[in-house]
Amino acid sequence: MRRWILGVPGAVLIPLLAGCSTSTTPPVAQPQPESAPAVATLVGLGDSIPAGDGCPGCTPFVELFGDQLSGDDAQPVQVANLGVGGWTSTDLLDSLEPGAYDADAVRDADVVTVTIGANDFYAELDGYLDGDCGGDDGLGCFAPVLPQLKTTLTSVLDRIAELRAGQPTAVLVTGYWDVFPDGDVARELFGPQFLRDSAALTLRANDVISEVAGEEGATYVDLFSTFKGTWGDGDPTGLLADDGDHPNQIGHQLIADALSSAAVAGSGSSDVSAFTSSGWSPR
Repeated sequence: MRRWILGVPGAVLIPLLAGCSTSTTPPVAQPQPESAPAVATLVGLGDSIPAGDGCPGCTPFVELFGDQLSGDDAQPVQVANLGVGGWTSTDLLDSLEPGAYDADAVRDADVVTVTIGANDFYAELDGYLDGDCGGDDGLGCFAPVLPQLKTTLTSVLDRIAELRAGQPTAVLVTGYWDVFPDGDVARELFGPQFLRDSAALTLRANDVISEVAGEEGATYVDLFSTFKGTWGDGDPTGLLADDGDHPNQIGHQLIADALSSAAVAGSGSSDVSAFTSSGWSPR
């Protein structure tokens, strides 16, 4: 279920009450309530990963990241998690058309996370599994998807910038640990060669996502090393749900932590709360 929490109105000033008195003691002004703190808004866009699919009862990383941004003493952060299972980059772009629900949400967002692109490759998966993918490395059928993803993701980030209309906005774009199932599940279903090929394809997809993020002034957040270690040879099974395709609760927490680390680096502050301040440089 999508949820969008509207911002709270500004504090209402209560006029001072001066009572009439025959005493020579001057009237005492009633104390005014403190102004309500400013509220930042985080919008999570993308596919089944931010949506939290495959992990019943889990708290998705978008909500966890919002909690970390808010913290105990920082400004409150309201969260709209708009991830949708099965979405491709084209689906996300379409959802940001003017007047659409997601577009209205992004227009009011101080922080936006984007996780998209894995599903773009699924149309060619059957060809690969049948041994008909082609190419010197057996991944030829996926090659045309990479430039298409670059074009569409560029349009997505351009659309976010247009909707924000120059307002200070932090945009974080994640990569993937794998665009297909991984860990023990994938090993049992498809064999070790699939794991090697899928990792190689994922690195190419991440290169495209990282390149677009850099060109568009967004912050790229690497999840490949987060799930598989610095050298990319770690086993992510313990971070994945039973389907081997989505994060479990530990995995979602790791993604939130990676986003928070990017927040600290991007804001130039050791305090995560600075990421939601009005001083964040616009894209």
